[in-house]
Order: sequence, then C-alpha cells, then structure tokens
Amino acid sequence: CSSTWLPWSRSDEEQAKRLPDGAVEFQCAQAKTLLVRHATDGKSVWVFFPDREFRLDRSASSANERYSNGATTMTVESEGIALDVDGTRQYAECKRKTN
Repeated sequence: CSSTWLPWSRSDEEQAKRLPDGAVEFQCAQAKTLLVRHATDGKSVWVFFPDREFRLDRSASSANERYSNGATTMTVESEGIALDVDGTRQYAECKRKTN
C-alpha cells in the first residue's frame, strides 16, 4: 500500500492537520519521527513512512508487545516503542509526541 501523503514536507502545524486518521506521532532518538496507527482490534499496527506505509501483525509468541511482518518489527518497551528493520534498530526510544 502506498500513498502521496508527505507530512515531512510541511510545517509542524500543517503536519498535525495532515496525520492519517487515527495515527499517533512519536518522537524518537536522533530527532526521528515515527507515525503509527493501531488497528481497532489490536491485532496489527500501520507504520507510516514518507514514501510508504505498511502493516505489522501482532506476534503472539512474544512476552513483550510486539508487531512484525518478518523484516520489520515494532516492540513496545518501557521507554516507548522501537522499530527494527532486518534486525537493525532504526527507531529507538520513541515516545508519544505531546502537543
């Protein structure tokens, strides 16, 4: 799934108006931003990048709250959420942005 939605090319005020419905913005280490939307059934999440969006399904085999599609894994940790791509941490210490 892909779209033409480009929040990073806008000001903060314009970006807040342009978040995908139900998405939450997270501020991460190294000044990175991550957008995530939880499915209403809690079984998956959608991750939004500037050039694409994708779904991660909840992993039942993990003690931590974890969502994955095989290559990408989002883990809910005590300090926030983290996103690993192909086993490498791409987004760390992501905390929900407060307005």
